[in-house]
Amino acid sequence: MGKNQAYKAMQRARLGSSSGGPEEIEDGMVDGSFHSPEWHAARLASLNTTHTVTWEEYKKKQKEDEMRKGELEADKDRMMREYRAQLDAERARKLAHGRNHSGSKSSHQKDRKDRDSKKRSSKKRKAVLHVPLMVR
Repeated sequence: MGKNQAYKAMQRARLGSSSGGPEEIEDGMVDGSFHSPEWHAARLASLNTTHTVTWEEYKKKQKEDEMRKGELEADKDRMMREYRAQLDAERARKLAHGRNHSGSKSSHQKDRKDRDSKKRSSKKRKAVLHVPLMVR
């Protein structure tokens, strides 16, 4: 007898039973035979008809899943390589323009030479102007 059943038996003995027949105690707990025998038979039949996967089938399915996953990763890697190549090509194209996006490198050097010559000429003029005049 479980603890709860022993306690209930003790309560019945102390209070006494009012009826002479079998005692039904309403304790709020669900009886162990909640489902009917027909339900149990139908449940067992449904469990027997469900398809359980064999070990070989399970291994085969796992292998297929791994292959599919590997193909997805390979496809993802290929797409990433293509994207990276596209970015590198775009970067190379932008860097090919040179500084300040000048059209051609020869004109850029030509402009630089002109600037340098202008600087030199202005320095000469300033030097000439700052030379003190000789007094006669």
